[in-house]
Amino acid sequence: MKNVLYAIIVLVCIFISDACQKAVSYPAVPKIDFKSCQISDARDTLGNPIKDVEILLGFVDGDGDLFSSDTAFKSLILTFYNKVNGVFIQIPDSVLYSSPKVYLGYSSVMDRNGQNKTQKGTIKYDYSFYYPMPYDTVELELYLKDLAGNKSNTIKTPEIPLK
Repeated sequence: MKNVLYAIIVLVCIFISDACQKAVSYPAVPKIDFKSCQISDARDTLGNPIKDVEILLGFVDGDGDLFSSDTAFKSLILTFYNKVNGVFIQIPDSVLYSSPKVYLGYSSVMDRNGQNKTQKGTIKYDYSFYYPMPYDTVELELYLKDLAGNKSNTIKTPEIPLK
């Protein structure tokens, strides 16, 4: 009986010590980090050849206001660069196939209430380059912007060979 009572006391102490641990908090300014970049040959819906680029980014936002149900709010901001004679030169937004400002999907499940509003996860961004391709090698610069206007750190992808 003493052993059972001793085991119960130990378990209660473990549960209490776990419950008393301080919650991890993150800054309200979002932070991103580069995870990976995959390049593949594919075809568009008409059967034309394209180069698909899939980029994975890790993110954390301490106050949980990165995602919005308002599709006009663009959280992911990109700048495209083309390598010319060994130097990366910005590609004008007007020649890109889609906007360099991206709405990140939203679900009410993402709403953060209570003490811990932190949002943490992975963002997958896909972009297709169509033929005839005017670029040999590109690089993307990315950052996040939350609803409060906080801008995350800026990261660059490694060089992305397209030809």
